[in-house]
Amino acid sequence: MRFKKICLAMLATLSLSQVAVANEVTAQFSTVGLNAPAGQQVDGFRFSLFHGQTETVKGFDMAVLGLSEVDKLDGISFNLLLGASKINNAFSGASFSLLNWHLGHDTGFNMALVNNTTHVKGVNLAMVNLSKTVAGANIGLVNYSEKLSLVDFGVMNYAKTAKFQFGLFNVTENLQGLQIGLLNYAENGVVKILPLINFKHSF
Repeated sequence: MRFKKICLAMLATLSLSQVAVANEVTAQFSTVGLNAPAGQQVDGFRFSLFHGQTETVKGFDMAVLGLSEVDKLDGISFNLLLGASKINNAFSGASFSLLNWHLGHDTGFNMALVNNTTHVKGVNLAMVNLSKTVAGANIGLVNYSEKLSLVDFGVMNYAKTAKFQFGLFNVTENLQGLQIGLLNYAENGVVKILPLINFKHSF
């Protein structure tokens, strides 16, 4: 009886591992309603046309004329040929797109015309950077952080809490360091509005 249970457990484990292997592919073409070959885990290369969607990609992800949508990506996302990147949960690596639309946690480098990110540990480089928190740097013409940004370089910088801002116009509610620019506004600055430089009242 015990031997039978052991055999059944081994068979169940083997079948589960076979399903997992069958669900993982090394290369995939993805478009609206189709993944070829079928699978939700790509370990290698994935190419999307119009709209491709899968769960995880480890390696290189590329979209042309549309949106590549992934729950989790570790690697490089390249979508400059009228392509965009949507990552729902977690991203680690480098993403080059017309639009980076990342809803979870990013670790690495994002470059686009527009970066719309949530939590970034690294660098956002774009004409427009929109984020919640950036534990790193926003570099662009317009940088907007809903909560925290450590470093902003741009023409117009806004962060609710800012450590360092360098630009023509810098705005924050809670300055934790220094602002350098043509005009600087900080709710808790030594003076709320100052040209050239502003710093925390108790700096």
